Amino acid sequence: MNERTSLTIEIDKGLHQEAESLFSTLGMTFSTAVNIFVRQAVQERAIPFSIHPNERQQFHMLLHSMRATAASHGFMTCEEINAEISAARQGKS
Repeated sequence: MNERTSLTIEIDKGLHQEAESLFSTLGMTFSTAVNIFVRQAVQERAIPFSIHPNERQQFHMLLHSMRATAASHGFMTCEEINAEISAARQGKS
């Protein structure tokens, strides 16, 4: 069995409730759905769905928020995150 780790994420409460309901209908937990997403992203080495032009602004706002949160907690600067993304895109990670 693989060693497990526990994560804490922040998500809008209403969105979480809607997702829990949807995933329950599909016969899985929120955790299982997140694991499916992460496995697919790792396998594809990309976000496993397309982001349509009308969703790009929302995506970039979310990404900016995540970067700001990480920086405020002393994890990585925006420049470090961008360098990691660039390296991954070039296959250098």
